[in-house]
Amino acid sequence: MATSQAHDKSIPGLKPLLLAGGNSTRMGCPKHLLITPAGIPLYQQQVQVLRAACPAAPQVYVSLARSSPKDAYLREVDKEMENGVSSNELGITIIYDELDNDSDESAGPAMGLLSAFNKEPTATWLVLACDYPFVTPESLLLLQADYRPPATCYRNLNGFCEPLVGIWSPQALAHLSERCSEGMKSPARAIEELRGRVTHPMADTLLLNVNTKEEWMHVFGKLSVTKN
Repeated sequence: MATSQAHDKSIPGLKPLLLAGGNSTRMGCPKHLLITPAGIPLYQQQVQVLRAACPAAPQVYVSLARSSPKDAYLREVDKEMENGVSSNELGITIIYDELDNDSDESAGPAMGLLSAFNKEPTATWLVLACDYPFVTPESLLLLQADYRPPATCYRNLNGFCEPLVGIWSPQALAHLSERCSEGMKSPARAIEELRGRVTHPMADTLLLNVNTKEEWMHVFGKLSVTKN
């Protein structure tokens, strides 16, 4: 029933955005290229989740730092984009951060959000960070059903809003852009200032994320059980 309701309350023109980021200092390698139990890179798993949650969207946008390492598939997507072609199997379009990853001006996760905003300033974005491997299409459909402008996101395990699994309207992203220009680069703070809607996830495990190799091995085991 919940999934059906989510389909009934789809958001017109919603664009899916995967925040893949760049190199992870704590992980020691780029998170988006971690190999899942299914034998595919983590970013491809997350693209599939977003694709299932936004079946009407012609593209899934992948946000990368300019210095982000790429596998053969992403390099091919990059080449297609340079040639003005978009025919890759996963329907991916890459959005690069507008500043280098190691720049003193880097805004962290906010940079990926704002790069998407600058590319499509009138779009509403369904946002998923790459390092939340337990997020499901159903959970993102339910988030769409709960959506109220200017922003809606899940509440994380610490009781705070998780802005990197959420829906951002142009109004919310414009506010984030303004606050970043003032030196406040926290997406969570921006949603709080806007009194964005915060909803509880379907399960506590939904918002488990990975920041270290030890955490990834733990998550890998859980994903293996889920896969089987």
